[in-house]
Amino acid sequence: MRESATGKIAWLAIESHKDVTRATVLVTAIALAGSWLITALIILLTGATSPSGIITAVLASTLAPLVLAPLLSRRNFRLMLRLNQACTEVERLSRTDDLTQIYNRRYFMEMTLRELALGTRHGYPVALLLLDLDSFKEINDELGHLAGDRALASCAATIQRTIRQGDVLGRFGGDEFLVLAPHTGLDSAARLAERIRETMAGQGVMAGGRKLTVRLSVGVVTTEQGTTSADDLLRLADRALYRAKEMGGDRIELAA
Repeated sequence: MRESATGKIAWLAIESHKDVTRATVLVTAIALAGSWLITALIILLTGATSPSGIITAVLASTLAPLVLAPLLSRRNFRLMLRLNQACTEVERLSRTDDLTQIYNRRYFMEMTLRELALGTRHGYPVALLLLDLDSFKEINDELGHLAGDRALASCAATIQRTIRQGDVLGRFGGDEFLVLAPHTGLDSAARLAERIRETMAGQGVMAGGRKLTVRLSVGVVTTEQGTTSADDLLRLADRALYRAKEMGGDRIELAA
């Protein structure tokens, strides 16, 4: 028995090989109990009270579930396990960016909408950071797109290690990333953005067999600034990012 993500009890949740064994034993026990009950009813209804008749009925009702139920149910549960694993993988792929292995834009925005609704309901601020890698095109032009892809994935991994537990990282597109920071006001969001910027500049990334320094610009906005619309927050963050790029990059800018 397991509590599912929806809060409901899943008696036959087939998620691992241990679950296959557990479910097989459970179904066999249920089949055995049911067969004994049916046997008892038949004996009562037919009046078969001779010792040999009762023994034969009991043995038949006991042996059949013990032999057939494990064989049939274990095969079906293994199929259920493979199907569940396949569905889990499809779900993961639908929300993950292939290159960086972080959330893709669609799923990130879905999470943003949910978090904004929670923030409005419970009265806490939510911050959105829009990050852009400065001069990343030069890496692609100089080292090739394969090296650029590896560098981009490395940048995503560095940002993921730098953000806090509870923050959410997604790829916005190209060399742009988004960070969703619940329970975060403007000052805390600015400190988070600065920490990401400094970490990226300090660690750099490996591409084309050499270590490269990667700078980034960040636009920062929070719901404290008067909007709880995901589209409005994204637009304000984009404006702040544009100002940071216009001022030479490698800096953070707060939404006005």
